[in-house]
Amino acid sequence: MKPTIKQVTKARAVREVAALAREIFVQHYTKLTPRVAAALAERWQSEELTDDELHDGAVNYFLIYLGSQAVGYFALDLRPAGAVCISRLFLREGARGRGIGRSVAAYAQKLAEGDGRSRVYLRVWAKDLKAEGFCKRCRFRKAGVEPVEVLPGVTLDIATWEKLWR
Repeated sequence: MKPTIKQVTKARAVREVAALAREIFVQHYTKLTPRVAAALAERWQSEELTDDELHDGAVNYFLIYLGSQAVGYFALDLRPAGAVCISRLFLREGARGRGIGRSVAAYAQKLAEGDGRSRVYLRVWAKDLKAEGFCKRCRFRKAGVEPVEVLPGVTLDIATWEKLWR
């Protein structure tokens, strides 16, 4: 089944993004305790933060559906000059491995190309081997790794992956 992508514009959809984040972060960040993963979701994907980003025009959020069920979300940051940043891409466990992430990367690249940009990039936890495999399958190349304090006292190495053309 092909995914449907819907842009987040209403409060109900913002709540859905935050609820998905709470569920998916615990599924995804298995090397962290569930409590720390839930704190990450609250810190980085709360309703308030998502709503603020939308209203500031900083980031555009999208929900991903298979049929009528929301299976994930992603965000595109259009602020970087000459680039589009896939600033978040999270899928429920059961939706992974179905080509949805590749569809999102292609969507971001098409948007970037149409806007005259020549780069798409994303940042992932450097120890996430599944995310690294995804980036390689989508023909991104690793551009660097830097430590980022994601919560007070919790620092993770974050890798930047990019795809360039022209």
